[in-house]
Amino acid sequence: MKNPFKLINLLVLTLLLTAFGCSNDDDNTVTINLQDLEVTVDENPTDGQVIGTVQSDSSSSLTYSIASQTPDGALSIDISSGELTVADAALFDFETNSVITAIVSAEEAVNAATVTITINNVNELNTQDFTTAIDENPTNGDSLGTVQATGDGTLSFSISSETPADALNIDANTGELTVADALLFDFETNPIIIADISVDNSGNVETVMATINLNNINELSIQDFTASIDENSTNGSLLGTVQASGDGTLTYSITTQTPTGALTINASTGELTIADETLFDFETNPTITATVMVDNSVSTETTTVTINLNDLAEPATIGDFRDGGVVFWVDPTDNNHGLVVAVSSQFISGTWGCSGTNTGATGTAIGTGATNTSAIVSSGCATSGSVVEIISNLNLNGYDDWFLPSEGELSEMYTNINTVNATITANGGQVTYQFHWSSTEINTTAAKLVNLTTGTIGGSGKDGNLYFARAVRAF
Repeated sequence: MKNPFKLINLLVLTLLLTAFGCSNDDDNTVTINLQDLEVTVDENPTDGQVIGTVQSDSSSSLTYSIASQTPDGALSIDISSGELTVADAALFDFETNSVITAIVSAEEAVNAATVTITINNVNELNTQDFTTAIDENPTNGDSLGTVQATGDGTLSFSISSETPADALNIDANTGELTVADALLFDFETNPIIIADISVDNSGNVETVMATINLNNINELSIQDFTASIDENSTNGSLLGTVQASGDGTLTYSITTQTPTGALTINASTGELTIADETLFDFETNPTITATVMVDNSVSTETTTVTINLNDLAEPATIGDFRDGGVVFWVDPTDNNHGLVVAVSSQFISGTWGCSGTNTGATGTAIGTGATNTSAIVSSGCATSGSVVEIISNLNLNGYDDWFLPSEGELSEMYTNINTVNATITANGGQVTYQFHWSSTEINTTAAKLVNLTTGTIGGSGKDGNLYFARAVRAF
């Protein structure tokens, strides 16, 4: 019986030792806890930027992972260190996600850590460079477009520099760019206009580049042409050159001219010359005009040409049409001077007037008609409707110094009546015939008459019968 007892004691001892050993193992087990993480960062970080590290209460190596996050994809974690970094910087935007959260776990830890990232709002300003293309030669005030910018606060725009200077204006409130000096928007001079635009939101200032590319337009311009030359110039005489500028080859032509055929133009140079010298007569055409067109195969422009003739003293001949009428007498001492008779208003007729008054108009010779007429008017008795009153107030063919011819002047007109009448007829007037009043007074009641059909000299009562009268003037 002794051996069985020893066996039982040995078994009990073994059980006690086993129980004691198990009790010691349970007392040595370690519990690992993760700590929550709260941080604050400015919005708009960069990808990879460190946010912080999830801490544990153990120095043991752990294996970390993100169990969940809001918004998804915002964070990354180092599996060995628990360091959190920015995975998608675009999600760190205060206006969209003011708080970012995540749950971080570790295989060895008994709990998960809550990560809370508070985003600070930053005064933001975003701008874009400005580029546009427009045709050259706009007008002042034309809109070029608007500089695009966004940000917190009130935005203000200003031009800090520009090339060329003073080409642009900008609206300080809207950023709209407009043309300030249209003359600078010339492709040949400034094909590109640039400017630095400052955008300020009272917290940040950004500079953007504005670039305006000019489109080259087929341009053509021509200037009016005016010149003065002496009358009676010769064919081929140079008058000047019509000035024009533009792209391509310029071609000149005369589309209209008055009088016809007076001018010719060089198609390549625009040089104007005299084509018909006979038309360059002051008495006939004091001014010669034309319309000139210039063509550069894309567009055309027209201009007005004006040639003013200078009146020259010219020898006169009986029958010339000049100085408002037809020459019927030439001064024998100076053939640049003489007398002309009007070719229109032929049928002036009436009484002489001033009956009973001695006017002193007694001159009979050539050259006394103007003095006689002046004396009659000065006497104050140029009866209304009388031939003297009508002729002294006549304004005809650009002249207002007409007078009633003297007896001798009418007789001279009769001497050359055939030549005079031919020119009168050629210029649309009425031939001269029968008795005409002279300005020569016989006495207080009568004045001289000259018959331009027969040359007879007579007289009549001032207030008697009605007779024709013709206006003459000196040149």
